[in-house]
Amino acid sequence: MNDPNDEFNLVPCSTLQAHFKEGTNIVDKPMRFYTPITSNGTKGYFDLLVKKQRPGRFTEHLFGMNVGETLLFRVLQYKLTYKKDRWSEVGFIAGGTGLCPILQFMNASLETPRDKTKMRCLFANRSENKILLKGMLDEKARKHKDRLQMFYTVDKLDDPNTIPNPAYTKGKRLDLDISAQPETSPDGKKYFHGFVGHIDVPMLQATMPPPSDKTLVLVCGPDMMMVKVVGAAPNMLKAMSSGLAYQPSGAVLNNAADVSGYLGSLGFTKDMVYRF
Repeated sequence: MNDPNDEFNLVPCSTLQAHFKEGTNIVDKPMRFYTPITSNGTKGYFDLLVKKQRPGRFTEHLFGMNVGETLLFRVLQYKLTYKKDRWSEVGFIAGGTGLCPILQFMNASLETPRDKTKMRCLFANRSENKILLKGMLDEKARKHKDRLQMFYTVDKLDDPNTIPNPAYTKGKRLDLDISAQPETSPDGKKYFHGFVGHIDVPMLQATMPPPSDKTLVLVCGPDMMMVKVVGAAPNMLKAMSSGLAYQPSGAVLNNAADVSGYLGSLGFTKDMVYRF
């Protein structure tokens, strides 16, 4: 930010359009959309969670920047508008860096005085060592255990001496206090507090709130996850891709199609689901 005393203040459920000028052609401005993960009120800076893509025209430029160089941003808002207690329960389904818009909504709710919204988050990653911001997320769940529950699933466990905690069962709603879970099994193996495997219907039954007119589920992640979880058509995902410089808020693509996939089979409709 321009001044170390400037306060970061972004309307919840907004994103930043980042761009830089390349070459002499003024119209050649590579751009991407990023959702900051910084809480409002932070002075002098904001944080982005970015995965470097190879080859990646924009991320290679971003990761190659030196101290003192600048990047231009402008604010764009999603169609979704956060309001205190607008929903009784909110579910989050995130994969990898798809956590960013989820975290922005989560922070806004937790930091709003007297907001009573209950939140349940299922966060999918490739392995336990690749779970982004896990320490911070667990701390939020401990601090706000009456309002936030965190659930994790990984494709595989890295350590052969680590096993899934058997308390994490699928098929029916789970309500677990993470701070009360044992760290090791009776035979001394370390517990992974979460699921192992791709997201499926029984996992969603365990982690998500039930469908109702006071329930919202936010979904953001890789295309294949989106297809399976919400039944999003590949052509819709292509149009929504920030990598192609399209912004979902510019059209009605987020909720244009009925929900199918896993959430559809559980009774969720497009009015209960928001696809970032």
